[in-house]
Amino acid sequence: MTYSKKSRAAAGAATVAALLAAGVSSSAYASGRVTAQADPIQLGADFTDRTAARSTGGTVIPVTVTGGTVGSTPQAFSAMRVTARVGGQSAQVAYVDETHIKVTAPATTNASAVTMQLFRKGTAGPESTSTVAYYPGVVSVVPTKLSSIGGTLVTVSGNGFLGVDASDPQAVMFGDAAATAVTVVSATKITAVAPAGANGPATVKITSTGGSSEANNSSKVNYRAALGVDITDNPTAKASGGPLLLTISGGTVGGSAKEFTAERIAVLAGKKSLTATWVDETHVRVLMPALATDTASLTVTHDNIAGEASDVSIAPVVTSLSAKSDTIAGGTRVVVRVAGASAADSTGFKFGDNPAECVKQGSGSTLAFQCTVPTATQGGPVAVSFTSGSGKASHFTAASIFSYTDN
Repeated sequence: MTYSKKSRAAAGAATVAALLAAGVSSSAYASGRVTAQADPIQLGADFTDRTAARSTGGTVIPVTVTGGTVGSTPQAFSAMRVTARVGGQSAQVAYVDETHIKVTAPATTNASAVTMQLFRKGTAGPESTSTVAYYPGVVSVVPTKLSSIGGTLVTVSGNGFLGVDASDPQAVMFGDAAATAVTVVSATKITAVAPAGANGPATVKITSTGGSSEANNSSKVNYRAALGVDITDNPTAKASGGPLLLTISGGTVGGSAKEFTAERIAVLAGKKSLTATWVDETHVRVLMPALATDTASLTVTHDNIAGEASDVSIAPVVTSLSAKSDTIAGGTRVVVRVAGASAADSTGFKFGDNPAECVKQGSGSTLAFQCTVPTATQGGPVAVSFTSGSGKASHFTAASIFSYTDN
């Protein structure tokens, strides 16, 4: 049979392609130093099954070579052009001896268990029966402070997250508790809803089929007890402002003033931060501002984590009397200043049990009531009281004390 020039060229090209696939250079073939036969030796890789490897790469894996050797010297090893692939990706190979090498795992976006494959002069060996178990890594968690009641959406940044199964109940753990609503956004980002947790530190752990992330400073969060105000005993503040003792619910505020400071506990009235001092593990005293409302919404924050707001009562009060005494016959005119919700519409002024006639004067900061002291049946101290325009009875204060004398 005769061959055309064109068919001989095609056959030559096919031979060269086969040699290149086997790791033989075209220049070597052209010089006649090789034959068109691929290396028959297929090297296998034997190593500890599920060798843990960082998904960022760099883990060195000791490998025992099977099926042949990699050369008796580093020079012979170099001539054999031994290479490796881990999980289908090229990996660095270092010579140890004839049957031992070290393979450096490359980086991966998919933290899972993968096989290794060796090549000698371009000839591929079998995939390993052992696997390299890539585990994900955590670089940061935002936010780092969480409410103990849970429910905060958290963003975890790291690596290897494409190997994470979001449906796995243990895919994202906060300490011993599993996160909910896990979403693998990308190879480097996961979002999850934090579960409830005990006050204190917790480690965020990401788990894939290859393993679990290592604990480090960047994977830690701090749960803060969601503290509130116990309103069972109806704590009541004066409309004129002043100290108010609060019972704290949901946890403690520290066993000492020093611990209280370290826990960074604060109390807000609306958006206004109040001066708070430690009393004991479950009580703080706050300095309330003057308020012209029937209630005030108080929120306790623990290291900037806010608990549920609670409404405390604000009582109308007498803030001053222009005169402090009169005879039981009465008749003296006394200017009574008051504070509270709808204070300008206050009614029902009494000196003790004795109703008084009062006339409103001024408005705003100059608001006052001029009252005529009513008669009394006996001498002694009494409290001046009234009902605010919102219908609340005033509370006793030192400023409201008035004295009747017998003469």
